[in-house]
Amino acid sequence: MDKQRLAALLLESQVPDTQKVKAVTAALQKNYYVHPESLLLLIELIATEPNVAIRQQAAITANRLVDKHWEKIAKEQKPAVREHLVQATLREQSAACRHAESRLIASIATDDFEDGQWTELFPALVQLASSQNVTEREVASYIIFSLLEVNPTNFAGEELKILELFTRTIRDPQSADVRINTMMSIGAMLLIFDAEEDEDSVKALHTLIPPMVEVLKDAVTAGDDEKIGQAFEVFQQFLAYESSLLGGFLKDLIQFMIDLAANTQAEDEVRSQALAFLAQTVRYRRMKIQGMKDMGQQLTHKAMLILTEIDDDEDEDDMSPARGALALLDQLSGDLPPRQVIVPLLDVLPQFVTNENPGYKKAGVLALGNVVEGAPDFIASQVKSIMPHVINLLNDADLGVRHAALIGLSRLADDIAEELSPYSEPLMTALVKNLQAAMAPSPDAKQTKKNIEIIRSVCGALDSLSEGLDSEFMKQYAGELVTNIGALVGHEDYKVKVAASGALGAIAESLGEDFKPYFEQTMIALGPYLTIKESEEDLALRSGVCDSIGRVAAAVGAQAFQPYVVDLMKSSEEALHLDNSRLRESSFILWSSLAKVYTKEFAPFLPGVFAGLFQSLELEEEEIKLELTEDEKGIVNTTEEIITAGKRVKIKKPTEEDEMEDEDDEDWEDYGVSPEALEKEVAIEILGDVITHACGAAEITEYLKKAIEMISPLSEHTYEGCRKATIATLWRAYTRVWQLYEEESGSSWEPGLPLKQNPDPALVELAEIVTTATLHLWNEEADRSVVTEINRNVAATLKEAGPAILARGEVLTEFVSVLSSLITRSHPCQQDLGDEDEEQEVEGTSEYDWLVIDTALDVVIGLAAALGPNFAELWKIFEKPILKFASSEAENIERSTGVGVIAECAAHMEAAVSPYTQKLLTLLLKRLSDPDQETRSNAAYAAGQLIYHSTDKNTYLPHYETILQKLEPMLQISDARLKDNAAGCLCRMIMAHPDRVPLGHVLPALVELLPLKEDYEENSPVYECISKLYESGEPTMQSLTPNLIPVLEAVLSPPAEQLDDEAREIVRRIVAFLYNANAGLFSGNPNVLKLAGLA
Repeated sequence: MDKQRLAALLLESQVPDTQKVKAVTAALQKNYYVHPESLLLLIELIATEPNVAIRQQAAITANRLVDKHWEKIAKEQKPAVREHLVQATLREQSAACRHAESRLIASIATDDFEDGQWTELFPALVQLASSQNVTEREVASYIIFSLLEVNPTNFAGEELKILELFTRTIRDPQSADVRINTMMSIGAMLLIFDAEEDEDSVKALHTLIPPMVEVLKDAVTAGDDEKIGQAFEVFQQFLAYESSLLGGFLKDLIQFMIDLAANTQAEDEVRSQALAFLAQTVRYRRMKIQGMKDMGQQLTHKAMLILTEIDDDEDEDDMSPARGALALLDQLSGDLPPRQVIVPLLDVLPQFVTNENPGYKKAGVLALGNVVEGAPDFIASQVKSIMPHVINLLNDADLGVRHAALIGLSRLADDIAEELSPYSEPLMTALVKNLQAAMAPSPDAKQTKKNIEIIRSVCGALDSLSEGLDSEFMKQYAGELVTNIGALVGHEDYKVKVAASGALGAIAESLGEDFKPYFEQTMIALGPYLTIKESEEDLALRSGVCDSIGRVAAAVGAQAFQPYVVDLMKSSEEALHLDNSRLRESSFILWSSLAKVYTKEFAPFLPGVFAGLFQSLELEEEEIKLELTEDEKGIVNTTEEIITAGKRVKIKKPTEEDEMEDEDDEDWEDYGVSPEALEKEVAIEILGDVITHACGAAEITEYLKKAIEMISPLSEHTYEGCRKATIATLWRAYTRVWQLYEEESGSSWEPGLPLKQNPDPALVELAEIVTTATLHLWNEEADRSVVTEINRNVAATLKEAGPAILARGEVLTEFVSVLSSLITRSHPCQQDLGDEDEEQEVEGTSEYDWLVIDTALDVVIGLAAALGPNFAELWKIFEKPILKFASSEAENIERSTGVGVIAECAAHMEAAVSPYTQKLLTLLLKRLSDPDQETRSNAAYAAGQLIYHSTDKNTYLPHYETILQKLEPMLQISDARLKDNAAGCLCRMIMAHPDRVPLGHVLPALVELLPLKEDYEENSPVYECISKLYESGEPTMQSLTPNLIPVLEAVLSPPAEQLDDEAREIVRRIVAFLYNANAGLFSGNPNVLKLAGLA
């Protein structure tokens, strides 16, 4: 082989000429890269070639050929080759070349180490790293880093020796390169530290953290962007391993990053990286930060101050310090307890929103909008103090402040729309005012751009608010809104059109059937956009319109929408073939809406629907396309595909379209989630909707098996959204099949194991698939949202379909094991990353963390429902942690939830709860006087259930009078369902022991508060009690009959959900009983008889 010819080809391969590069690559592949000697020739070029570009390309290429050819080089040749390469690297003047050559040395050495060769390299590097020659130190330190980066496990057991060297090199007095190389080496070797087995090494590591901070400081001072990025990356690496590796230095490091982020003299890029580190630290070290006094408060306040720098013209995609501060606030609210984030934020909010500086006003309302997703319950409890500020800012004189307020309002409404409904009037007035002002034409291009942003934000706010807007209220504004927003559907800016179509869908959603007067004109306005397809903007608009029309269909109902269904389905099926993932997702979402509207009448469209969904589920995500240079294609010796990390990776052929990058692709590259994965997530969710709402027995037979086969493997997908959707759809499918089984068999499940009736074999097989996939994830899943979704679906299915799914093997035992870990906060998803085996107990919890526990407790209730009295044995396992929640002095939510779980479990255990009466009653007597109304309300519910079901009357009867005294004031309090739960408790106590209740005193108060307004479930014991009192001829009850008849009319009238079927029958019996006894009682209320079906 000709060395000079190889050098010339390497140089030619770097010219910007695609055709020439292809020809050069073909020549390199054919004449050089297939031969082991090419590796030696490349190393020779590294050592002798005067052209730096050729040397660097030779080093890069040689590195890629090591795995292919190094083992084929004669053993006796290798020592000379190694020495030749090391000396060449030491002589190298170009830093980029030195780095490429160092990586080549590391690749060769890693191969050699596996064979027990080149053992003298590392000791020589250690000696070289201590040389008086600064260049030698820089080369040696970078080769050491390269070796550790390639495979740090080669140096396991040598940690102390290496750290001893790093103690000197991290403080190199002459070379910033040596210092940063050392820091990167430390990051690379974190993998091999074992804090439990080697405390000395960890202590030695701790001594290096302060000088590592100095390395970052020096890089910041020098303005060296590359070294700044490298230093931040090392600190990020620490977060991926157990927290003991940072030890007590974590707090100091956080403080340093806070100060750096808040330093307006520092470069924006540096500040943004500091904020990104803080956000990641909050995510992966949330338990540690919770334990640091006032750290959550400091982070929150500093983030808000940084947020005041936000610029009106700032692009949302630009990662400025202000945007970084928003991301940090978002992370804080989701990972820390409200008292550490939301309370400090609300404490300073008035100072921000009343400040004369618009930046403070914008910061205040944007911060508020950004934290609501992480703590919706707490924010909802504070709306009375929050909303006056928001409304003021919506009417502020500054356009930028109003825009920020609209964004903040949208974020609030996304999570607490119903709680905002008392403010509908001033909010709608402000939205209309902003919309009208923004629709006015302006000759100023900058003003026009801002007006477009305002219009989009108003539409977005309407969209978010729709769930909380009452249809009666919306009627006042519907005409004006539909006219104005309908006009915007024809706006020249496609983003305005998308926003306007979304707002129309939201208006329809809030009006329901009252949208019908505007239905035709809306369909005329939106219809033309369902066929556009000429550009990416067209497809984005078509997608938004498709989403909106699905909401319109749900609003106006099946009959009104019928004329549009066929054409709409044709359009949606055509959209599947337009190579736009977002548009396909919109088609799926439309199908879900129509399946819910038409239920089994949607059957004619199901072949196309399932075909479309299956097609998306078959997307070959694993076949990642790599865009390689021609030179790289030559090295891998193919232009088709390679196998890497067990995945088939296709080689992408460059096209003209590659010059135009799609925005969606950029998004997923940033977050590591492919468009295919996002599309699969939607497809799986919609599959669940279609199976649940539109499939009868025939469709289940035709489609379910394939659906299950396709989605089951996705329970192990790397994207958590796919995992969540898969588990949810599996459980929903099981529930649907069970419902159809019960319809066909005419029987309903009975609680308890062993099963009273054996289910269909197909159900048993499906149960095995569902529980196997679930348990595989549930035990070890680290993502809180996935675990929460599993909990929700398991709980719902147990309540709906009973115990059959628990009957196989050790399923029940494994369920109990997972639930025990969740409710004791010892599950992997409840731990800091890397600290899975630590006991992490702190005061307070974030709402996301509590949601994991809350939904797990709902599964416990589901088990109680499915097992009935059999659950009494499992109560022994769950009792201690549940009573601990119910006894919590720190958190109201823990007490109220714990007491609520006790109530539900007692109800399902029935008489089997009796052995636990003493312990439960002692707790409930205390909670009946709890300062928190929600807890007191749940305690009334629980006390009633316990007394009604327990046979241990000797324990509870002595406390009857005390309980009645505690209930009496509750009958006058409207909040937290207190009236309703107190009424239910009272009635259960009467049914259990009517002789122990002063009925003459109690019954008038009971009838006076009827009908119940909040907790309709308590209508069952109330009317069962009243029915029994009438049957026994109780005189006080009979005397109250004239007062009761209007109540009976009210509960038999809409809303229908006031009474379940059983309670409705009881009320009907009461009416019949009274009518038969004295028909004249109904002379003033004849409608009662009609409602009861007696006239």
